[in-house]
Amino acid sequence: MATHIGIGFSSEANASTAAGQAATQALEQIQQDKIDLVIVLNTIHYSPLETLITVRKSINAVRVIGSSTAGIILSEMISLRGVAVLAITSDEMNFGIAAMANIDTQDRREAGAAFARNVIADYGQHRRQAFVFFIDGLIQNNSPFTKGIQEIFGNIFPVVGAGSTDDFHFRKTYQYCQDKSLEGAATGVLIGGANIRVGLGNKHGWKPLGKPRYITQVEGNVIKTIDQKRALTIYEEFFGDEAKNLKSQQLTQLAILYPLGASLPEEKEYLIRNPIGITGDGSIICQGEVPEDAEIHIMIGNKDACRQAAVAAAQEAKEALGEKSPQLAFVFECMGRQKLLGRDAHREIQLIRQTLGQEVPIFGMYCWGEISPFKTAETTRRSHLQNESITVMAIA
Repeated sequence: MATHIGIGFSSEANASTAAGQAATQALEQIQQDKIDLVIVLNTIHYSPLETLITVRKSINAVRVIGSSTAGIILSEMISLRGVAVLAITSDEMNFGIAAMANIDTQDRREAGAAFARNVIADYGQHRRQAFVFFIDGLIQNNSPFTKGIQEIFGNIFPVVGAGSTDDFHFRKTYQYCQDKSLEGAATGVLIGGANIRVGLGNKHGWKPLGKPRYITQVEGNVIKTIDQKRALTIYEEFFGDEAKNLKSQQLTQLAILYPLGASLPEEKEYLIRNPIGITGDGSIICQGEVPEDAEIHIMIGNKDACRQAAVAAAQEAKEALGEKSPQLAFVFECMGRQKLLGRDAHREIQLIRQTLGQEVPIFGMYCWGEISPFKTAETTRRSHLQNESITVMAIA
């Protein structure tokens, strides 16, 4: 029994050329005629459909999914421009894929449940190990969608996701499934097998600033009041004149360095939320749901804390594998962290490789919203939308 993995990358200017080169490199590494799964990632410099069509023509793949991204993370490099292709063929791993379009027009919880049922139908009756999906990061509050997925797979089943992005333009993102390039959608792959093991780690490294405050009114992903005051006051009081007359775009930029963190009683980590808008009454719109009555802080991070979080996430993933050695690692990281780290971003990946093993291939992306299980005090795991975090998923 064997699993073969190939990863290709190109930053050529032409979409067809870049996609063709990346696909060829992956095939040369894998040296197999039929490929079970292909994952395509590309930055916004490339035509989504042209990229996808070229990869499909170049690789005889049973299943193809993918996403647009703000940057590509690989073992040897980080690139903010390019096309990356992961190809896997295996007689010990099983895969099932599905897509869910037009999420905004549906009941999101029901859409998530239908999405999970569709991927199970494609997967069959094999042993399940983890579900990985890409979702349009511009969809406000995808938390109900994730809950719908989790309800079908079960509350302790690993559900991992990444928000597709267009690198801070916040206009249009893309999700891929087979021959289709979608928008406002989700695509995903169910991974499993009798002898497969999956290890997960998710950390952020952000620390709370100032005294505790409390959310006193919230509707889904909209914080209306904090300590009985309009929600925006938390930024105005902290930043003074700099925060006066904030507009939504300015708040989004500020939140990259100073997001909000909600302390959940059942969780060991702060739940990080990026504000993505302001309403006329001073309410703060967040990317995902925010719990009412939760203690909340403005959060701060630095380069050292980011690197420490990356190592901790990789270590947690490795420990979950037990005695098994990882064959592949997925890394999904908030694009805000890349902006914070700048030229030092590659050091994070070096530290992850040192933790998992220098020979372990890494494939990942900078995203807008990370979905990953938290480890609670009871050691059960439930997936949450997280911001400003890094998720490491190792497969052995």
